[in-house]
Amino acid sequence: MSKKTSYRIHPEHQLTPMKPLDPFYCTACKEIGFGTGYGCSQCVVRVHKECTNPSLAASLKLKWRKHSLKFYPDVKAEDGKPRYCAMCSKPVSGCGYRSSSGKNCHPSCLALPQSIVVNSVELHLANKVKLNCTWCGMKKRYIDKVKLPSWSYVGGKAEYHVGCVKDMVTESWRNGEFVPAKEGDGVGRMQIKVDLASRGISGNLGRALGTLALRGTLAALSGDPTELLG
Repeated sequence: MSKKTSYRIHPEHQLTPMKPLDPFYCTACKEIGFGTGYGCSQCVVRVHKECTNPSLAASLKLKWRKHSLKFYPDVKAEDGKPRYCAMCSKPVSGCGYRSSSGKNCHPSCLALPQSIVVNSVELHLANKVKLNCTWCGMKKRYIDKVKLPSWSYVGGKAEYHVGCVKDMVTESWRNGEFVPAKEGDGVGRMQIKVDLASRGISGNLGRALGTLALRGTLAALSGDPTELLG
């Protein structure tokens, strides 16, 4: 069993388990969380379960090589450069893991469910992307012409970037169609329903604005304006 860190995101008070009905902004990793997490009854602090008491080290298998990861309370603090998660392609703006080869990962991404259900189709987690994403239409993801690593969920004729699945969860929740995985369900069984017919520039713009609005609301509630930079 991996040793735990002495790191505490909220040392002022004890964090206790919670099951919020709505998404929350994780104070530790700066990502949106759904379902079970930990929180402080006295302060506006909500944290992913995986960010509450992280292990000192972890491992991540990318293609044929396994990478050893070390936990950092602030992944980008050393040089200030943006770093991106090897699993979801989104920025690692708070606590996270990093390898000596430069791979980065959110703690919550290391605990992604092995399978989910999207529009009644079961999808399985894969550590690579083979086809164009059914959601965004692209196979590779880029930031300023730099290719970002990504895992995917695959099932039937569909394949989705993990980062796109996070966006789909937000839209599914906004439409009242999201069902989080049950506690202790090792298979995952997260239920997502989205409208795949409304693809295109206008649909993507609407989804982007919706996600930005959600992040802005959570930033206001948490009192952390850096959430808007996500």
